[in-house]
Amino acid sequence: MRKKLMKLDRKKLVTLMTLSLMMSAVFVLQLGFPVLAAETDGNAVIKTGFNTIYGLIAAIVSSIGSLYLLWGVFEWAQSMNSQDGGAQSMAFKRIAGGLVAVITPQLIPVITSSVGA
Repeated sequence: MRKKLMKLDRKKLVTLMTLSLMMSAVFVLQLGFPVLAAETDGNAVIKTGFNTIYGLIAAIVSSIGSLYLLWGVFEWAQSMNSQDGGAQSMAFKRIAGGLVAVITPQLIPVITSSVGA
């Protein structure tokens, strides 16, 4: 073995020693330091993050739905003034869409809790 090492040039020898040292360090770190991960802690962190994102998205959807609802109400009032049937139909569609967008973020937790998800 020693003769083989002597035949290697200095650069290859340094590379071989460096790689063996790195592999030894990786092996020791993997076996020497156990990773303690509690299931409940990780689950709580992930749920907290998703609940925060869900709250933000629900607030945005509800706000946009409120604006859409107000737009539909004002359009409906304007169409009542001119007695335009097509405009009244579009206004009712906007009002319904706005109501759905406003109510949906509050209904999703009720539906998921009743389903058991």
